[in-house]
Amino acid sequence: MIAAPRRVPSGVDRDVLMRCYGYRFTRAGTVKGNDPSDAPADLAAAHGAGWPVREPERWSAGEIVERAVEAATALDEGAVLAAFVAGLGSAPRGRQTIISYGWARFLRAAARHAGGVPDCGLDPAADVDVTQVLLRLSLGWAWNEIPAGYLPDLEAAASEGLPEPDAEDRVRLRALLDLIRSSPAGTTPSELEKQLARAKLVPGTDKYQRYGILIGLSEFGILPSPVLPSMWDQFIPTAERHAAYRLLRGAPRSDITVPLAGWRGGIDERRAARMLAV
Repeated sequence: MIAAPRRVPSGVDRDVLMRCYGYRFTRAGTVKGNDPSDAPADLAAAHGAGWPVREPERWSAGEIVERAVEAATALDEGAVLAAFVAGLGSAPRGRQTIISYGWARFLRAAARHAGGVPDCGLDPAADVDVTQVLLRLSLGWAWNEIPAGYLPDLEAAASEGLPEPDAEDRVRLRALLDLIRSSPAGTTPSELEKQLARAKLVPGTDKYQRYGILIGLSEFGILPSPVLPSMWDQFIPTAERHAAYRLLRGAPRSDITVPLAGWRGGIDERRAARMLAV
């Protein structure tokens, strides 16, 4: 088994991998599922460029923690925030790292529990298709439920660097923050996502990509949650995340995770200013 390059695919590599994993672009610029290709030419092109297709790597929880800490240490938090801004338009790859980095930044000092690792959401061992994780990063999906997938993101960021926003990305950020400010108290995350879709602020996104953007804002603390602090401030044990979800009133949608699930309007202006300044 060969290891996938620790970089996010682009250009011809991305096009080939999209076919291999069953993705295609629509005319509107969004990504849609398709039948995965097993064509020998596609598989040969992927392997020839150093990308193993559907060949997961097995990592222990301890290995993931140690490698994630090393990669996160090599990153600058300002560059991570700037990449997120770029993720609003010019570089969708930038959306995930604000989540991955927040998860990893306090791991070194966190208390170790069973298996010698912190209570950070990892199973004792994980099978990770690194190529698929990196491909999905390039297509703009971001989420905060599978920490084992954060490692390819962090190592790619540390080895190849992160994208920087252009002028249009910064305009989109300001418009997004204004949209959040204008939302009345009591607005739910699903209502905010619908507002974001109607405003067409972030081109080429589907519902879950928009949720990923909002999750990133929530994990950083721009969208304050009454049930869970920002993981950019402190290590958040997985048990605390689960307890926070149970504290939510009513029956929140299962596809919206904490801390975003607890947001009901409002913005942390200090955090917003920090992101605007990168």
